[in-house]
Amino acid sequence: MHVGYVLKKFPRASETFILNEILALQRQGVEVTVFSLNKPDCGVFHRGLADLQRPVVYVPPRKAEAWSQHLRGERARLAELAPAVLDQLDHLLAAERPDTFQVLGQGFDVAAIARQHGVQHLHAHFATVAANVARAAGAFARLPFSVTCHAKDIYRTGIDPDVFRSLLGPAAFAVTVCEANRRWIESELAGERPIDLRVLYNGVDTELFHPRDRRQPAEPFVLGVGRLVEKKGFHHLLDALAQLSAHGLRPPCRIVGDGEERVRLLAQRDRLGLSEVEFVGLRNQDDVRRLMQQATLFVLPCRIGEDGNRDALPTVLLEALAQGLPVISTAVGGVEEIVDHGRAGLLTPIGDEGALAAAIEQLWLDPGRRDRLAVVGRERAEELFDLEKNVGRLREHFEGAVAAAEGQR
Repeated sequence: MHVGYVLKKFPRASETFILNEILALQRQGVEVTVFSLNKPDCGVFHRGLADLQRPVVYVPPRKAEAWSQHLRGERARLAELAPAVLDQLDHLLAAERPDTFQVLGQGFDVAAIARQHGVQHLHAHFATVAANVARAAGAFARLPFSVTCHAKDIYRTGIDPDVFRSLLGPAAFAVTVCEANRRWIESELAGERPIDLRVLYNGVDTELFHPRDRRQPAEPFVLGVGRLVEKKGFHHLLDALAQLSAHGLRPPCRIVGDGEERVRLLAQRDRLGLSEVEFVGLRNQDDVRRLMQQATLFVLPCRIGEDGNRDALPTVLLEALAQGLPVISTAVGGVEEIVDHGRAGLLTPIGDEGALAAAIEQLWLDPGRRDRLAVVGRERAEELFDLEKNVGRLREHFEGAVAAAEGQR
């Protein structure tokens, strides 16, 4: 089986779960070709990229005025596919997308290359531009497509339920990464139009992230990993650490990541006098894993952003559980499904910096409890979030869609 992954930008340091998913599919005998609509720009890459068996296809960039010229060159194909083209155009115009002709052009490009490569199914991550291109390419190449919905693509203010339903209506199926997402989609977005929606947790490599690799650091420290954006809640972590500092407890803290909140967070750290907090910037997966091996506890105080965006199933929490690193987070999105409160980690109320400070202090001073949480957390990672098991289910979904499409021909 040959699956084409349609992605907005690949690779991305903040989306290692996509690379890990593709590599696991390869190990299970699936050919995967990645179609990236944009080239990467973060400069931090993961070693696993070298294990991709097929080169990444970067869809040719064109200036806005070039798309109409490109489509004029496809007039014969447009005529042949007139009903499909009209359907895609109607969907994109109803969605009021300013990139309508770009999406159509990229859809033609992906469809042509997919046919040349023998791709049998198209899959997009995030119900955004990548899913729109996969929808168009699937129609033009007469291939089934599917979409994985995550967080920003379903929770942000301004998402139109009619457009969402139109986007996913022709899909062979849609995946979402936690039960909390499923409930939101069904109550807020799906309406009465049926969507074949399947819950499938992101996976973590439970052999790569393993407690056997844990080691005592020269100096214990709190670890936080994530993009420096509002929904990660790192400003709450800094305020909680300031409360602890006022009571004489100053645990060192390292925060990995970069993003639009970096300048604000650095200013907050300096204003609070938290010299023990270090922002270490972007790091690749190997560096994150080494930090998890040495950290004392892991904190990710997620919150709901002003635009409604929130985390669904943060990969770093799965990695911390698998590593045997005790975690503290908040009950946002699917985090409750990751962290079995009191058994596999601790959850504090969203934005409650006093409760967050108390949880950090409790685990910082109680190594026995840290160890008990770590054991159950590891068991939970093996049971619910094992990469090979969960990708095996995804492979079965792909196989079913391909078989159904072939049966209709």
